[in-house]
Amino acid sequence: MPRSAKKKKAEDFKKVKLKLGKKKAPPSNATDTSFTAKSIVLAGQSISADKSAQLTNSRNHTLRELLTQLRHYSAPIRRDAVSGLGDFITLHPEALQADLGPIVETSVRLVVDSDPGVRKQLRRLYGEMLPMIPSNELAPFMPLAVVFTCSAMTHILDDIRADAVQFLDLLADTVPESVAQLAPRVLPSFFSLLDTSTTTSDGKRTEANARTALLTQSSRLAIMRSCYKFLSVITRPLAPSTDPLWFMSSASASPIAPAQQLFYPDCPAPFAAMNLFDEAAVAGGDNSGDVAIRDQSAAALDRLFPFLQATWTESATIFAAGHISTESLELCVRVMQILQVLWRAAYATAIPPNDRLAGFLRQCTVFFPLGRDFEGDAAAETALLTLNIQLCELTALVSQGSDDADLSRTLRRVVRFVLHTLGLRTTRSGRSQQAPKRSLPHEQFVELLPVIWRLAQCCGRQDASQLLQAVMLYANSCPLSSPAKTLCIRFLARIIELQWSRMPQHNALDLADSQLTELVAEWVLGLPRLLWHLRDRNLNASLAAAETLRLVCQRTRLLDAQAIDTLQAGLATLFCVDVPGKGAVHGPFRLYPPELQRTVLETVACTPGHSARLIQAVKASSAAVAPAYAQITNEICGK
Repeated sequence: MPRSAKKKKAEDFKKVKLKLGKKKAPPSNATDTSFTAKSIVLAGQSISADKSAQLTNSRNHTLRELLTQLRHYSAPIRRDAVSGLGDFITLHPEALQADLGPIVETSVRLVVDSDPGVRKQLRRLYGEMLPMIPSNELAPFMPLAVVFTCSAMTHILDDIRADAVQFLDLLADTVPESVAQLAPRVLPSFFSLLDTSTTTSDGKRTEANARTALLTQSSRLAIMRSCYKFLSVITRPLAPSTDPLWFMSSASASPIAPAQQLFYPDCPAPFAAMNLFDEAAVAGGDNSGDVAIRDQSAAALDRLFPFLQATWTESATIFAAGHISTESLELCVRVMQILQVLWRAAYATAIPPNDRLAGFLRQCTVFFPLGRDFEGDAAAETALLTLNIQLCELTALVSQGSDDADLSRTLRRVVRFVLHTLGLRTTRSGRSQQAPKRSLPHEQFVELLPVIWRLAQCCGRQDASQLLQAVMLYANSCPLSSPAKTLCIRFLARIIELQWSRMPQHNALDLADSQLTELVAEWVLGLPRLLWHLRDRNLNASLAAAETLRLVCQRTRLLDAQAIDTLQAGLATLFCVDVPGKGAVHGPFRLYPPELQRTVLETVACTPGHSARLIQAVKASSAAVAPAYAQITNEICGK
């Protein structure tokens, strides 16, 4: 048997052996006298605090508390702080003047916030706050806002980049001048968003397809909309004026130079441009700011062109398929809008190089006119018409100074499209007449006029004459109340003025063709009848027609003696006419405002050899003449 383990005897009192260097242990019955103290801090409830001496929002939060909460680690608290800040500004708008700096500097940092709710509230806050602040007070804070916006536009997260683009749109709509000055910082961010090129190991950039940008159609559209808006803002100093006939103004820096060469400058010293006494040329030259904008536009066109061309190639397949997709059509529209704003700014005073634009034009005109057989949504038809008009402008731009045979054929196709758009058709006898066609939308007609002018500078004599005939026939077919009626009259009057202002320099301005001169004279002789029908329903068109008649009578030899007699007979009906069985019937002259009355009287005064019928008609309406122009009436009547 194995030996059992020896049991140890339990000791009642164990003796603790002391060891050298060890501290003696306290006795087991010793009392511990050490203690710790802790405090409980209760946060003050701001809703119940007395803040009657401070400005607060509806939740009794002061501005300092709200700005502190904007930096809180919790996203819901930051979101509530932004909402509370908007409530504070609504209740106390005067705080923007005293505390604008802290508000902008603290809140604009949330553009790169990781929470989408915070960014949404921030856009809402700035949408309400920025219109309340003068632009000159916002300008010092725009560099900081643009820095954070550009940082968000190049963020690694897609949703932050998308929200940053919307925030930039908000800034561009509210303070465009300040944002435009920071274009060198913003444009590289757009380039990074729309970059389709890659950098090789040796530092060269190679073009790639638009799909390599990993952008969906919706996100690409949003970025392109914002890019077009921003480019429009920075090129606004070079953009056309509000006058629809900006391209025929002597003061415009438009890419259509012949009108600027043929007119004297509109300035107090109109002959200073001739430098007769070695004085400096009048305004019209480029300043350093315009040159910088043109350089920026040229650089942006060079950088964005691969993306725009690739996007067009991908989206323009809808014109071959026959099925127009809304998103693809809008992509094509945005591509052409961005190109148009860039080529107008970059090539305002110089002919662009024909390589890139000519190649892109050749690619676009494969299916020209775009959507020729499309019938459906009115918005899609308007977009297609706008695209075709922009392609016509690009064709004229590239064809300027070029003798390429392919471009000449494309130019003839474009001229035929413009004639068809205006409703011009040629009968078997060779005479042009207006085909039954609905009027163009006003916006599209305004865009078409500079295209007609530019095409007239590039095409042959016959095409230029047909374009002028088409405008005259379209002017006759426009509704009386249409604003296009006024534009057509002013456009034709400016061409007539160009004919006799200086020696004609181009086909479009040459009215030596007997048939074309006869058509222009016939159109001028129809203006008194137009004035009779217009009466006081479209005073702008009436004033344009009266000014055209005054121009023809004062400064041209367009009408011969027989035409002058016909014109005087028509002018007499504006004052008073004897109708058998009714007696004297007064014309619309009595309904005219004083300015229009003066123009009509000056027209009558400029016609040579006043007929007895015209003098009698003016006398019959002398009572309706404004007192300031009574002297003109007396001169006409021979008093």
